[in-house]
Amino acid sequence: MEVFRLLSQDITHDILKILSHNNSTKEQLILLLHTPEEKIKDALNSLLDAGLIKRDGIYYITCSETIENTVAKLMRYCSPKSEEDGGPYRLDTKESLEKYFLINQRNETYHASFERELAFYESVRSGNLESVKTLYTKLGGEGFGMLSADPLRNLKYHLVVSIAMITRFCINGGMLPEKAYCLSDTYVMKTDECKSREEIDEVHYEMTIDFTRRMRQIQNRRIYSKPIINSLDYISDNLHNRILIQDVADFLSLSVPYFSRLFKEEIGFTFSEYVTVKKIEVAANMLQFSDYSAVEISNLFNFSSHSYFIKVFKKHMGMTPKEYRRNYYTVGWMNDRLTR
Repeated sequence: MEVFRLLSQDITHDILKILSHNNSTKEQLILLLHTPEEKIKDALNSLLDAGLIKRDGIYYITCSETIENTVAKLMRYCSPKSEEDGGPYRLDTKESLEKYFLINQRNETYHASFERELAFYESVRSGNLESVKTLYTKLGGEGFGMLSADPLRNLKYHLVVSIAMITRFCINGGMLPEKAYCLSDTYVMKTDECKSREEIDEVHYEMTIDFTRRMRQIQNRRIYSKPIINSLDYISDNLHNRILIQDVADFLSLSVPYFSRLFKEEIGFTFSEYVTVKKIEVAANMLQFSDYSAVEISNLFNFSSHSYFIKVFKKHMGMTPKEYRRNYYTVGWMNDRLTR
């Protein structure tokens, strides 16, 4: 069986990724991975037996061994083969990896916020395209670990990891495993063919949106008719614009009265109520995970005025945008955890 498929199926990979960011208890891992306790317990015991993690009240990673036994498998998809022996794809030596981690510790270099990363994967799993677009960031920026000294190869490694994680989250969310694996194989092969950063960015975005749209279709097909599914797609793609019911009805080739009635029957909200709710949901994500000001967010989503945005936000979220940001803003979240 292919390495990528093994990693997608194995909960131990997800546990190692979590522990690489922050030490955790078994209970925290169960909550984060939405996985039964017995599976988490078995995976932890296997990792303990293999010497990849240790336990001292909480579980923590033994860095060099874990990197060599997990990341190395991911790297085989993108690393060049040895010209001397034509052997399998290989990672750099254990010594060079240990040196990298020592340098990172000295420079106090931290990985991107784990909380934001989980929110991103959960948004893909639930088919929440609006949140995915808000949380999406290009690979290899500030906060990303360095997996190779070669810039392009480093991006490929990060992209393969992202594909692996999204595949597992989508399977947990209801995507058929054979469909998820087929998609993952396709995007891994596309990754391997990339020759520039721009191509990596294109594949990364295409893969993320593709998985998210498919997950939304899986969720919507259970309860919504085709016209409503198409209208939800239209709304999602145009949240930054002023969305009129007439425009959507024209897009669907339906009359406004019929579409309005159908929308309310299936969604449970009027059309305008639903559009407002979706805009507020994405605005809340931006207040939590971005540096955009409330005024900028209000303008971005075409609210008629900033005061109206505050009023609507408070109605749906129970607090003003300013209060929401003060309570939930996560920039510096990882640094706070590490210095406690």
